[in-house]
Amino acid sequence: MSRSARNVAVVALLLGGCSAATPSGTNRLAIGNFEAGLPVASMYERRFATVIRQNYDFSCGSAALATLLRFHYARPVDEQATFVGMWAGGDRAAIRKLGFSLLDMKRYLAANGLSADGYQVSLAQIAKARIPGIALIETGGYKHFVVVKGIKQGLGDETVLLGDPSTGLRRMPVHEFIKAWNGVFFVVGTSGPEVQATFARASELALAPGARTTLQMEPISQAALALTRPGPGDL
Repeated sequence: MSRSARNVAVVALLLGGCSAATPSGTNRLAIGNFEAGLPVASMYERRFATVIRQNYDFSCGSAALATLLRFHYARPVDEQATFVGMWAGGDRAAIRKLGFSLLDMKRYLAANGLSADGYQVSLAQIAKARIPGIALIETGGYKHFVVVKGIKQGLGDETVLLGDPSTGLRRMPVHEFIKAWNGVFFVVGTSGPEVQATFARASELALAPGARTTLQMEPISQAALALTRPGPGDL
């Protein structure tokens, strides 16, 4: 074996014991004389089963909106569709400088026959309404759009289930979320029982490490929606 080949083998062995994610593929399972191929996906990949991953550092808004529409409103869209749609109907100068805003999302949805608004609400109101939506949080010094997919309430386990375009499904302790969140919750206007059924799904909670109900609040102004965006240098 050549020196370069030996070096590659050593690196592979070192990384194999501490790799955070396993590439998807097929493993062989043998029980007695029975052998079968099993599809295998890493935990990292499984966390993106119901979250659309952002393709660019600045595209958390388009990925979060695509996640909300695809996995909670059964709209077959991807990040490219929401990105192009918001770019076409948005303030391009502001988008270039600051990224997408909630107002860009509202305009995109209106162009596709859906009403939406941002509300200044509490987590308790979201938990009662059981409606998924988009929130802007500050994490690691950056502002970042995420989908609030559910709230788990229990003794010693009060967490917010997030669809994070950069990390997939994750759960954040309620007190940490409240500290990171600006209090604005962006929701699609027509949210019936079928949408409520997608809130805090047990299958998503398990994957995340760590009659019609509406939000009884007045929507915030369009000026406030336009100001709710990550900003330069944010995710």
